Amino acid sequence: MHPFLFQLGHFRFPAYGFFSLLALALGLVLVRHFARKDGVDPAEAGDAIILTIAVGYFGARILELLLDGRRLLASPGGWRTILFSTGIFYGGVVVAILFGIVWFRRVGIPYLKGLDLLALAGASAEAVGRFGCFCSGCCWGTPTSLPWAVTFPEIARKLHAGLPAVPLHPTQLYMSLVGWILLGVLALLFRHKRFDGQIIAAFVLLYSIARFLVEFLRGDEERGFVPGTALSTSQGLAIVIGAAAAAAYAHLARRAATARAAA
Repeated sequence: MHPFLFQLGHFRFPAYGFFSLLALALGLVLVRHFARKDGVDPAEAGDAIILTIAVGYFGARILELLLDGRRLLASPGGWRTILFSTGIFYGGVVVAILFGIVWFRRVGIPYLKGLDLLALAGASAEAVGRFGCFCSGCCWGTPTSLPWAVTFPEIARKLHAGLPAVPLHPTQLYMSLVGWILLGVLALLFRHKRFDGQIIAAFVLLYSIARFLVEFLRGDEERGFVPGTALSTSQGLAIVIGAAAAAAYAHLARRAATARAAA
């Protein structure tokens, strides 16, 4: 693993930063491509998505600090984890969606169309950004004897105290695979889109299902658990946010069907 991809003097460039920029680049390419197909100006969509992603990034960091900040700051090297962490993905998604609703309206983009494009950026973040997690050694899995198990080296164990030197599930790569699959599904849905909001609702719902399942293989117990249950914090969020996405999908589908019938 390589938490830092290269070093120039005293500056070390983190893997998180590199793969986050790569994910942003891929997301913007897809956003501009599908914006044109969805009747949205590609340049305006790209600018709006960049700002929305930036706000969502801070939302992910804020949620991480709220849920786990005290423990991180109290642990040895905790400030490094906070500095090079990308935060909690769900925090970024929720904040980006809420901000996007306001900002897309302000710049004249129908907000459901804008959120559909935002879904592509979210899937790109998982598909590419999770390689940053893998290189850094965070978000690791439980021990396994499967042939693709990975063992993290000393530098990753120093950055993440308690990381065992045993073969583990590469859950970071599992989530990356989820991201690539979601990108394929979203691209297919765009080709057969029936109503605005379909893509973002489908993305959040499918991501929540996948995240809930992969969490059973996660081994970093400090990510937190729902009080009184064996579910992790992310699994609890997956249930709530996934249910909201399913309800939104059903509502938007019914509204679109009613509008078509009235026409």
